Amino acid sequence: MTEMDHQHSFLLKPAGAPYTCSGCGELGFGSSYHCENINCSYVLHGECAYPDPHARHPFFKESYFEFHKKPTGNKTRYCNACGKDVLGFVYHCSSTDYDLHPCCLKLKHSISDESGNVTLYHKARSKCVKCKHKHVVGNFQGWSYYDGNSSYHVSCFKALILENWRGGYFSQGDRSITNSTSMSDRETQLALTSLEMDQSSRIASRERTISKYTKIAVVVFKLIFSAIFGNPVSAFVALLEALA
Repeated sequence: MTEMDHQHSFLLKPAGAPYTCSGCGELGFGSSYHCENINCSYVLHGECAYPDPHARHPFFKESYFEFHKKPTGNKTRYCNACGKDVLGFVYHCSSTDYDLHPCCLKLKHSISDESGNVTLYHKARSKCVKCKHKHVVGNFQGWSYYDGNSSYHVSCFKALILENWRGGYFSQGDRSITNSTSMSDRETQLALTSLEMDQSSRIASRERTISKYTKIAVVVFKLIFSAIFGNPVSAFVALLEALA
């Protein structure tokens, strides 16, 4: 039996290993909805499992979005929030021709804790820390989070997390990195380099003190991760704590 041969009945599962949403095709963290059929691997974000049939967004006041299970029309569609291709579930406005990933539509506009805060903006307020540009591609700026000093494109952050997921920093097979009692020096160095939190130097030993810039970046990355993916799963928290 294939995933399309039956009507899915969903069961909410707590946070575990990262997954790819079967609806929108985007990376997911935290709790997820799995088909109750043990032979079916269909899994969805909460936003994709129970979407709103219609939606509005304050960044696009002229748009009235409708939920679709596949991109409209015959041309390649991209999300007007992050700039990434639309691969499945999408919110589309027929009058403005805008598209939004379900998760982008639901992005948190601000998040803060005792150590700092980040706010979502329609356009980057400064050059993105990762790509060093205000625009994601061409004339498209894309949404970004701003911490009062620096901007972080939503698309760049998503790409960064995807790279690290594929590199095995969140899990080794089905085993979370939190199952290991400690990270080796090389693992710590690779994680720090890959996350680009300190481009001026690399960790040579466990005793080396991480710079003030890196500690600030850890806080910012933690906040943005929470804003985009929900509360960080244990694997990501462990990685940040290992760096800090």
